[in-house]
Amino acid sequence: MRNGFVQKRTGTPCRSYPAFNCGVKCNDKCSAGSASAVRGLGYPANGQRSLLNRINFSTDDLPTQFDDRARLSEWRDFLRGVIGSFEVSRLPDRPFSQSMEAAQVGGALLARFSGTTDRMSTSSSSAATMPPDYFLCLRSDPGPTSFSQRGREVIADTATAVLCTCNDPLDFRAGDRYAFLTVAIPQGRLEDLIAGVADLVARPLDSSTPAMRHLRRYVTLLNEPEGAGDDPDLTAHIETTLVDLVTLALGAGRDATETARMRGQRAARLQDILSDIRAGFANPAFSSNDIARRLGVTPRYVQTLLQEAGSSFTERVLELRLQRARAMLSDPRRDRMKVGEIAEACGFSEISYFNRCFRRRFGLTPTAARGDPNSL
Repeated sequence: MRNGFVQKRTGTPCRSYPAFNCGVKCNDKCSAGSASAVRGLGYPANGQRSLLNRINFSTDDLPTQFDDRARLSEWRDFLRGVIGSFEVSRLPDRPFSQSMEAAQVGGALLARFSGTTDRMSTSSSSAATMPPDYFLCLRSDPGPTSFSQRGREVIADTATAVLCTCNDPLDFRAGDRYAFLTVAIPQGRLEDLIAGVADLVARPLDSSTPAMRHLRRYVTLLNEPEGAGDDPDLTAHIETTLVDLVTLALGAGRDATETARMRGQRAARLQDILSDIRAGFANPAFSSNDIARRLGVTPRYVQTLLQEAGSSFTERVLELRLQRARAMLSDPRRDRMKVGEIAEACGFSEISYFNRCFRRRFGLTPTAARGDPNSL
């Protein structure tokens, strides 16, 4: 990277965020390099990779000779190294200042942002290279900010949270100094727990609910320097608690509540069943018997666990097939495929049944949803 910013890979890669896979140091040719803005990458003195990796960035730690343009450039480079490429601009009427404190807990990423960045946006091409995560943003100051994604805009404040995805183009704007917390969870994890979670993207969410308030307090605690340690059992517990709190905060209802409460073998079995459903739903012949044989349990046991979590096998498979069909119909790359071919590719064997289910679920016909990005 520029200004003597170099990276050296150490340890085992930590999911998809590059900076958590690397140690950062200042190049020998640089007497006061921008690496001074990055602290604590989560590698203890013994050189072993930390189970709870941390990384901090602050323009306040850059060399004093750096002007606002140079500081903004370093922030842009840092984002590229940690998450992906963003177009970034600053508020024009004040000095540029920006900080980010992040911690990786297993598959979850926590971050606290604050500063005078005016706008951060991603294009379709840059978003496609980012980790496949949902991230929930919780504001901690009253200043006006907005998040735009999938043709919708949400004005976020202390009373309104917003769920976004990393893999879709995003436009964030702030009219004043801002501060917010984010929790990023792998998409597959949340989609296993919350039916229709994609429908919550870029829609206003009440951040005053007890679950949201508790999540905010928990994330704030974990972002403290001594918020968590490196014990594997503790890290696994923290990750599970985060996922449970996010699902409850998003109003997942009985489905997520029961999953959060079910522990031990039944919870593990349920996750195996949900994973099998996600892997096999597009096969028209897929049935609960297939899952039961693979797991060595009875079909009745499979159905019982799914019912306890809120939805039957048939309901879950149908929802996944319909969501896949909607995405394919809205994808310009699939415009040469007939509606019947898309239905078949998603696991439907009868086009008339597909049409009825699609219209009942989304309020429009498959043909009307074709090429319409708002249908997503």
